Amino acid sequence: MRVSLMALVLVAAPCAALAQSDKDLKLCEAEDADDVAIFACTRLIETSEVGQRDRAIVYYHRGAAYWRKRDFDRAIADEDKAIEIDPGYANAYMRRGASYASKGDFDLAIADATKAIEIDPENVKAHSNRGLARGRKGDVAGAIADASKAIEINPKFAGGYIVRGEYNAIKGDHGSAFADFSKATEIDPKNGFDDFRLRGIAFTRKGDFDHAIAAFGGWIEIDSNNAVAYALRGDSFARKGDDARAIADASKAIEIDPKYVYAYRVRGFVYANKGNYDRAIADFTTPIEIDPKNADAYRVRGRAYARKGDYDRAIADFTKQIEIEPNDPDPYRSRSAAYAGKHDNDAALADNNKAVELTKRRLESGAPRPQ
Repeated sequence: MRVSLMALVLVAAPCAALAQSDKDLKLCEAEDADDVAIFACTRLIETSEVGQRDRAIVYYHRGAAYWRKRDFDRAIADEDKAIEIDPGYANAYMRRGASYASKGDFDLAIADATKAIEIDPENVKAHSNRGLARGRKGDVAGAIADASKAIEINPKFAGGYIVRGEYNAIKGDHGSAFADFSKATEIDPKNGFDDFRLRGIAFTRKGDFDHAIAAFGGWIEIDSNNAVAYALRGDSFARKGDDARAIADASKAIEIDPKYVYAYRVRGFVYANKGNYDRAIADFTTPIEIDPKNADAYRVRGRAYARKGDYDRAIADFTKQIEIEPNDPDPYRSRSAAYAGKHDNDAALADNNKAVELTKRRLESGAPRPQ
């Protein structure tokens, strides 16, 4: 069993350094004050008397804080360092895998989660994370199996129910999905990121937007500088039809983190639904500038152009989406509709036929719709 970081420092540090080390340790391990945690962890790494092996724990916590801030490259770098120091540190593999999953590299995410499970078969987050990554690669049965194992290990871990509920829904078992989301909402939150976040997501999946807003609000009360919390609450406001509050929350998320693409997506959808296509297109353009390979950003911007009647730009965006995701039938359907809007019936028919072909191929393979 891993010894606590506090105990290790108390053994290693000289008396004069104990007070500052004690304070930094508590801040480094905090889950809802990421900038403070990063500063404290960095000071421990640079100035503390903790032994080299025990620095792995500090790197792990700093990497976790970077992950919560969506700085995935720095998170991976810190977990690399933790693993270099302590190759048997299961949580470092778990967190690095989560970072890879957040970047869309699901193969590396699965490999790291599997390594974490080999080291610690009871690592509930590794099971849940691997389930999510498997699901994103189309392995619905594997996703449900891993999420079920996470629930078996810890019946009070909401994330396991959310992952299993999502893939039960994709499988068509909506009764089980609703039961999973309901169970997740019954788990009392204890902190912001791992509890209020998951509780809010579960309420959103159930369509209970008032309770989702309340859950994300609880997270914001704990951490008022968290872009993810504001964006998720903004999404719930948007789903409820409260456009003004949705825009306000998404804008606050962007103010906190100008590179958080999901916040632009939330605000862009609100503008598009209000018929303000120019502002929607501007919001959908920013994620493309941040990541030119963001297929979803081309999809939503292309649809905004199409609704505006600018079919040439819509076609260009759907074409770009096809370049990134050549086996997805959806952009072919969207481009077909855009060609039809231009009265280019031959091109519209060709794209429609291609969409039918890809859909048939997907159904025959048993693969779900990409997430």
